[in-house]
Amino acid sequence: MKFNFDYVKNKNVILIAFLVIILAGIIYGFVSGYKFDIDFKGGTRIQVELNEEYSVSDINDIVSQVTGQTPEVQTTSGGNNAVSITTQIISEETADEVITALGQKYTNMGEATSKNVQASYGKDLLNSAIIAVVVSIVLLLVYIAIRFRTLGYTAAFSAVATLMCDVSFLFAVYGVFKFPINSTFVAVILTIIGYSINATIIIYDRIRENKRLVTKSNNTAEVINNSVNQTLKRTIVTSLTTLTAIGTVLIFAIINDQETLKEFAIPLSIGIIEGAFSSIFVASNLWYSLDNLVKKIKKA
Repeated sequence: MKFNFDYVKNKNVILIAFLVIILAGIIYGFVSGYKFDIDFKGGTRIQVELNEEYSVSDINDIVSQVTGQTPEVQTTSGGNNAVSITTQIISEETADEVITALGQKYTNMGEATSKNVQASYGKDLLNSAIIAVVVSIVLLLVYIAIRFRTLGYTAAFSAVATLMCDVSFLFAVYGVFKFPINSTFVAVILTIIGYSINATIIIYDRIRENKRLVTKSNNTAEVINNSVNQTLKRTIVTSLTTLTAIGTVLIFAIINDQETLKEFAIPLSIGIIEGAFSSIFVASNLWYSLDNLVKKIKKA
């Protein structure tokens, strides 16, 4: 199947709409409040295998009676009806009281573990996450600048700007859908960066090859449209293949009510779709606009 879509013609509408969606999601997230997990805000986490059917409302009542707090209860993997109970920081004695109360309700309960996570740990984790993202983007900037030097340094900056849009989009997704921001969030971000830049490099590589060929026109827009259309099938197939694998994980998580896996699989699936979109519609159009701007400045 041969594709013949004009991507450059509608570049301004696509780029503006994409940025508006990102900004709207981020603003909504800040207004309504982002959901920071224990990894970032600190707290106490109790993990236990109940080994029998349970009700989240019953667990909430038990924990509330002991601590005066409404906990966050999540089903976890690795056990028979294993749950994770998260509260604000409580003393070790209070945590033991919660475990004892749970044991009275769920007589088949296994051994429980509890740990306190200080807010300072969250700051260190956030700083580490920011450093990881920045370092990965800088290395990608250098790599693309060297590999695609025939396209000019604007190609590297456009690719990195697209990655920043990917990160911002995921940040907007977490703000809208209230997924907890934790270490899983960092893993999703880094995964999408790697996936998105791979798709972008494939398109850039085809643009570079097509610019070397003797074509009917030296028009850059025509080269971009041909290159994206030629790689479109590969990008779509790769995305669908990846989504199939992630979809399997998501189905397993839904069937077994695994909140942790759902919090990983859902945003990752959204990120893969968005990463493919940004590689197809944003990266090359951004490079085209930036390259034209630099040429106009040089002429002036």
